[in-house]
Amino acid sequence: MMTQAFLNLRSSFYLIFILSLLFCKPEGPVSDFYPEPLPTLAGGKESLESFQGKVVVLDFWATWCEPCAKAVPTINQWKASVSTTDFVFRGINTDTTEPIEKIKKDRERLKMNYPTLLDKDWKMTDFYQVEGIPCLLVFDRSGKIVYRQYGLASSDLSGLVIRSHVWAASELP
Repeated sequence: MMTQAFLNLRSSFYLIFILSLLFCKPEGPVSDFYPEPLPTLAGGKESLESFQGKVVVLDFWATWCEPCAKAVPTINQWKASVSTTDFVFRGINTDTTEPIEKIKKDRERLKMNYPTLLDKDWKMTDFYQVEGIPCLLVFDRSGKIVYRQYGLASSDLSGLVIRSHVWAASELP
């Protein structure tokens, strides 16, 4: 009698196990990418999800921010030192009231050689809990945040380049 109950239990277990393999598919890797597209300076929209498979660098900045302006040459040098096949750089402008024309002019004045997205409502800024600017966020190829830095000086460049080699060598899970 005990063996019949054991056999029934074992059969039920196998049935549940087989059904779970058929109907319960594991989710793919969940990224940390902000889920909504942001406006571009050109009037379009861009989503971070479209960069899945690349290392993504976000530079949170504002037109009035002097430390942000000082960070741009270092980010430009960093961008020039890595492969565009492996890396994507985007500025995230956090000005809430400045007109787009002013943001465009400041971007040109700063010689920022990477595109900028607009976060006028601070939705992305709040999503990532950015507590000050300039703020760099780096995402690995699967979309996970792997690095955060507030402020940026030219002396930080060599460390960022070294880390870039590690981030570029990472593979999707």
